Amino acid sequence: MKRILLLLFFSASVMLGAYRSYAGQMAKPRVIAMTDGEVDDQCSMIRFLLHSNDMDVAAIIQTNSVFQRGGWSKTGWIEKQLDAYEKVHPNLIVHDPSYPTAEELRSKLFLGDEDSTHIVVDTEVIRHIPGVKPMIDPTNWPDTPGSDKIVETLLEKDPRKVYIQAWGGGNTAAKAFQKLKVQHPSDYERAVKKAVMYNIWYQDGAGNYIETSHPDVTMLVSYHFSGTWDYGSQRYTDGFADKYLHNSHGPLAALYPQDYVSEGDSPAFLYTLGCGLRGYEDPTYGGWGGQFYRVNGLKNVYRDVDRGSYLRWVEVANRDFESRLQWCISDKFADANHKPVISVQGGVEKRAKAGETVTLDAYITEPDPLDIDALWAKYAALYEQLGFNKERFAEIAPHRFPKYNAFWWQYKEAGTYNGYVDITAVDSGKCSFVAPRVDKPETLHLILEVTDKGSPALTAFARVIVTIFPIDNRNK
Repeated sequence: MKRILLLLFFSASVMLGAYRSYAGQMAKPRVIAMTDGEVDDQCSMIRFLLHSNDMDVAAIIQTNSVFQRGGWSKTGWIEKQLDAYEKVHPNLIVHDPSYPTAEELRSKLFLGDEDSTHIVVDTEVIRHIPGVKPMIDPTNWPDTPGSDKIVETLLEKDPRKVYIQAWGGGNTAAKAFQKLKVQHPSDYERAVKKAVMYNIWYQDGAGNYIETSHPDVTMLVSYHFSGTWDYGSQRYTDGFADKYLHNSHGPLAALYPQDYVSEGDSPAFLYTLGCGLRGYEDPTYGGWGGQFYRVNGLKNVYRDVDRGSYLRWVEVANRDFESRLQWCISDKFADANHKPVISVQGGVEKRAKAGETVTLDAYITEPDPLDIDALWAKYAALYEQLGFNKERFAEIAPHRFPKYNAFWWQYKEAGTYNGYVDITAVDSGKCSFVAPRVDKPETLHLILEVTDKGSPALTAFARVIVTIFPIDNRNK
């Protein structure tokens, strides 16, 4: 018994160390979500709240758009969701103590621009592409609590990026940037350079104004959310709502207004989630919210490359969502699944010279312990023949019955090196490869993908970026 207790204590200590190491590598992104309250926004907000432990939420701002010209703030839909979130919060913190309270989130709820006269009336918003002449000027618009909150957040001395998400229109942010430029000229450049704005289309004319008048704001324009996350794109999830949302999964899940996964705005915050992929660090890296390329002729404007850059992650994201819905109704940690934790030795940025053998090594922690009793009941006869008792079996079981599959792969589209490398030992936390010959510094993006064997199966990632230098240029 003492050996088992010692093993459990050692495992818990290692797990805590892994969590700390992982947290050090993956800081939480700071986000402001702007929503026009459309039905799919209401779906996305439920997922957003269940991922609020993975983000530093600075504000949730209610706005309008060309499709929802009057906004929906008067209906109190977000307030109802926060009331439901409050009821499941005691269970959520069992699975992650960092979930904010409902009261904290209520304090971050603001009203933005819902004035229909501030919208460019053109429902063919696909025409509002980057580079079009601006059709709005917010100079004479009144401030709103939402625009003032954006100003306040960007003026803070906190150097972190602020990921502003336009699920609907972006006019509230347009007013904020205009006010910063006029009323805070000495801080303007520093402030707007922190802003990364993810736009679900340009839905109200704000996008073209911002990219022209405030070019230091990083603008991401998503078009391929359509066909991957919006209405009808995931009709194969028809049974998902009945099984995991509307069937005894708590009051928050019950508020999901659609019968299938229909969340055209979710990529805006999926982009910011850590997930180990680090996609939010650079638009070209790629992650749950898509991969982007810089638009020629515009300083900081990016468009998404294709639907595939979203679709490759949809199943993983939905399984993660499913697990969190289970957390809502599980008051014990052991009653739900939790994704593995990855800690890469030496950090996630590496340097190597051409021809050098590069070794990447990661420690993987499975938060959910093995069910030793169930395994012993299944394999006792065999192991007793081999001379093992249950205590000894408990010591070797984690090695004999790993709870996850792990493999390394190269995310070629994200790196600058135009080729593949041969990765050895791709089915473990450790791998190696020979750095290729290069004429100038090039980057390789190597992804460690770890999927557990729980239900639902959950996947964690670690992205290691290796910069390869020519042999004679490494120190230049």
